[in-house]
Amino acid sequence: MTATATTRRCMTLAALGAALLMATDAIAQEACSSMQVLLSIAPKHREHVMEMIAPRLKEKLNVDLVTEAIGSVTMVERVTAQRANPRITIAQWDAPVGLTACQTGLCKPIDLARAPNAAKLYDWAYTRNAQGQVMVMATNVLGVGFIYNEREFQRNRIAPPAAWADLTRPDLRGRLAITAPQSSMGTAALVELARIGGGGESNIEPGFVATKAIMRNVHTVFTWTSELSNLLQLGEVWVAVTSSNIAPALREQGIPMRFVLPREGSPTVNGGLSFVAGGPCEAAAYEYINLYYSDEFQLRRMREGGTASPTTTSWPHLSAAERENMGVTATDFDKLVNFDWNVINEARPGWIQRWQREIR
Repeated sequence: MTATATTRRCMTLAALGAALLMATDAIAQEACSSMQVLLSIAPKHREHVMEMIAPRLKEKLNVDLVTEAIGSVTMVERVTAQRANPRITIAQWDAPVGLTACQTGLCKPIDLARAPNAAKLYDWAYTRNAQGQVMVMATNVLGVGFIYNEREFQRNRIAPPAAWADLTRPDLRGRLAITAPQSSMGTAALVELARIGGGGESNIEPGFVATKAIMRNVHTVFTWTSELSNLLQLGEVWVAVTSSNIAPALREQGIPMRFVLPREGSPTVNGGLSFVAGGPCEAAAYEYINLYYSDEFQLRRMREGGTASPTTTSWPHLSAAERENMGVTATDFDKLVNFDWNVINEARPGWIQRWQREIR
């Protein structure tokens, strides 16, 4: 066979291979008629996704979006149970939970080149593996601090809490709610109390000591924000330790809540997004995240969901009044405390067991 003939044969085989690959991709896309996404529990999260993203996926790719808002731990259980035959495409879990899930092989890398809007996040919003591949992307930026009822505090002439130490003040007795460590927010608060007391991720003892001192003021220990919302609406609780996105959502419901970044520090527990390893509908997944991180969608989440965006391009579109209405803005990001969640996640099950023995 001549060199020219060999070249022609290679070109023909390459063309056939490319055609076969395109056909395979087309068949795979045709087979994707619906895509399952697990969403974090946050104010108006599912409503916004279904109102803004679902119709566009249907129009562009003819893919129906199926979503469910559940807790991060339940997400991990669901994805793990389907490991041999994944039917979920995207899991939007708390970033610390996603970190551990991905380390156990439940995620696949995200190629930012396939979703231009997803490449516009702050550098710290990407969690990468040892090979530098993106495994978890922040979906929002949350600080853990205090929310308080402005009306009740003014009516009773109570000063808003400004520091973690204020949670032991006698004038808050019976009106305080704190988050259990089964929630990432509660775990972050426990570690922050430990840090203030001279400990931290590797020494949680001061956190338990501080929590026990606070407990005499506690009305309720809650896990889900829905529990807290009910207590606030009933007027049984006036102040709580929770995330920064809750106050704006409650104000929309007519409850005059404000968020406080404690002066000793506010730990951050961001929402996260990962692609499930072996999950179907890859083309639709990239279209989903491109829409999710668009300025249009991020602004909707900030204006109506109270969540601070991890994208660099959305913030300039907010007015001064809109920024004032939020719990945390981009100017507060340098005030947030980042923890080593690899260390925390290893110890966390034991902390939860101890909490159940000693706190509740």
